[in-house]
Amino acid sequence: VNLALSGNLPEAINKIPVSIDTNPTVAEYTVFRGTLLRQQGQFDEAIDDFMKALTKVNEDSKTYQDALRQLVLTYNDFAVECYSKGYYEEAISLLDQAIKRERNEKGFYTNRGDSFRMVGYLSFALADYQQALELDPHDWVIISRISLVHHQYGIKEYTNKRYAEAEKCFTTAITCNAKIAQYYISRAWSRFMQKHLPAARADLLRAMYLDSSIEEGVMLAARLYPNQNIDSILSAKSSEKILKQMRELVAGESSVQDQVVLSSNTLAHEPLAQENIAQYNGWMEQYKATNNEVKTLLETRPSLTQQVPKIISHQKVNQRENTTCAWMKKYFDSKANPVS
Repeated sequence: VNLALSGNLPEAINKIPVSIDTNPTVAEYTVFRGTLLRQQGQFDEAIDDFMKALTKVNEDSKTYQDALRQLVLTYNDFAVECYSKGYYEEAISLLDQAIKRERNEKGFYTNRGDSFRMVGYLSFALADYQQALELDPHDWVIISRISLVHHQYGIKEYTNKRYAEAEKCFTTAITCNAKIAQYYISRAWSRFMQKHLPAARADLLRAMYLDSSIEEGVMLAARLYPNQNIDSILSAKSSEKILKQMRELVAGESSVQDQVVLSSNTLAHEPLAQENIAQYNGWMEQYKATNNEVKTLLETRPSLTQQVPKIISHQKVNQRENTTCAWMKKYFDSKANPVS
């Protein structure tokens, strides 16, 4: 115990077998070694110890409950490691074992849902996220994942040219999380393919307010607004209502909703018509110039190094923040309140 408290876990693990061999019926020693093995990332050995401990004591004892809790946490930790290395099927199997023994832990369902989603089992992923949401109806991380699954469903429908069904899926995604630019772009394309041009234009404006850097948006703008530049589109009288709604949305929602896992999938589109190519190329040059300015600012920014310890969650998955460009917000605000 003293070795473990001093941080010398490997030596502590080496000393415990003596106690276990001397007192083989004392389950606490086996649980203690399993806990240290788990902390060391030796998950297989830790699972073996916890399983042995469970056979040594009665189910109503505190030691049994401690061993069971450590066992399910080890399954989860092992699954997180497998997920981080791309072994999604293995992660699912491990989380099956954790959930079999503990059905009221939302994190287990969320993690298994993430694993199902990565292998394309969207219906299973959605079921796990919904189960997690039942355990905590106000967890925004879970709600954002549900929105992501509906967006991926929409991409499948769009790919199969079922544009009306795709629009419904994208609308559901937006209902869950209304601050993701990609969702509006995807719905705008599905509406464009159905020739619902006013609705497509409205979604394009919403997306451009949230994130003007999405190339799909630039491509769609060249089709929806031929022979117009971005300045004229954003400053048009018809755009004011939509932009005002988005400003109110962004101001009214919690900042935690900006942090959401985004799909790496995007929609496949037909090539631009010849008359739109020059306009599209011009807009892309403008975007690249702005992007270079942002890169320069990032390279010259002051150091953000903190002098305090950081806490990093072991359940962190690959995430991408969908943030609003400050210069674009300033532009919108200036256009919404023109100086007479």
